[in-house]
Amino acid sequence: MNTSQIRSSVVVLLVALILLTGGCISTGNTATGSERSPSTVITDTGGLTPPKLEKMAVSNNRFAIDLYRELSGKDGNLFFSPYSIFVALSMVYEGTGGKTAEEMRSVLHIPRDELERREGMRELILSVDKPASDAYVLRTANALWVQRDYPVKESYISIMRKFYLSQVNEANFKDDPRGAESEINRWVEKQTAGKIRKLVSGLSPLTRLVITNAIYFKANWSRRFDPHNTRNETFHTLNGTVIVPMMHQKGRFRYTEGEGFQALEMPYTGGRLSMLIILPARGRLREIEEKLTPDFINKTLDEMKTENVEVVVPKFRFESTYFLRKTLMEMGMRTAFTDRANFSGISDRPLAISQVIHKTFISVAENGTEAAAATAVIMTAAAAPGQKPEYKVFKADHPFIFLIYDRKTGAILFMGRLMNPKG
Repeated sequence: MNTSQIRSSVVVLLVALILLTGGCISTGNTATGSERSPSTVITDTGGLTPPKLEKMAVSNNRFAIDLYRELSGKDGNLFFSPYSIFVALSMVYEGTGGKTAEEMRSVLHIPRDELERREGMRELILSVDKPASDAYVLRTANALWVQRDYPVKESYISIMRKFYLSQVNEANFKDDPRGAESEINRWVEKQTAGKIRKLVSGLSPLTRLVITNAIYFKANWSRRFDPHNTRNETFHTLNGTVIVPMMHQKGRFRYTEGEGFQALEMPYTGGRLSMLIILPARGRLREIEEKLTPDFINKTLDEMKTENVEVVVPKFRFESTYFLRKTLMEMGMRTAFTDRANFSGISDRPLAISQVIHKTFISVAENGTEAAAATAVIMTAAAAPGQKPEYKVFKADHPFIFLIYDRKTGAILFMGRLMNPKG
């Protein structure tokens, strides 16, 4: 993606993968326009990203859109971290074989070539984890929690450490599953600045491995909203109206219009992260969602121009929990959830995923944005000077789609849809 793409506010995300006997739990933690093809990622410096990093960013974004399409079929607000889920599932993928690997690779859109994939993932994690500015906070973390004496292959541990920058910790799921839960949840809460709590609960004594991935982002808008200009107004949901606080400001923003929608980019301090808001015309949300593809987003961003814009957007805050087993199976990742799963790259003992849980939090206000997400994959045995400028009006008083993305890598970190600011 190019510099006209999404910048972020405050975002936190975490992924935890849980595998049990005959199934493992994986957890990851790291240290703290020109014409182009649709898949090309352009950095904020105007140059192409390294090829391996570019491929992983494109894979992440294709997975993001696929997952949005699946999740958006249900009514209500939507918010998830494709980056978090993508990294966590990629960590699991490194231990797969046979049909399990084929299906996961297809769903994640990741390269078959091991070195290309692993080095690309390492570059992506390092890039996201080491921002060049102290104007915002953006960090990721990966950790493995392994049952004492459980025979996880050293080759798998080596891959996790070298390419996913993952810590490796011992846990006693067998004799003290509640104690292991508490240890993991404390780590999760710390990595997400307290926004995600009790990610895992009810772990079985058969749990043998947990893989966690976390990402945290916090930043202010480059142009903050004045709280004095925030007032209660009507937001039109699909089923009626609600009165909510609406933020107002006039300024210069990247903006474009298309058939049935408007789009606005709201940058955060530091210039690297942005929020992209796609505002369908009233009654055309489903139509625009049907058009939502990586090409559509790239084209929208490429067509943006800096304009005088009167911006009106709601303050909102909500939390969500997603159980993704059925969704991922419908996307094509079926075998990993059955007793035919092949996780021989992790252990010679049989494993299978029983559930994938994703928890999220987001708050958008006058100063900026804060968001958090956590995923658990549970595996079991089985204008001209002197003139008054004219302003485009961007009034988000009805359902809209939004993304938070990293302009340096082009990766979509968070994605969602606001149907009702009151939740």
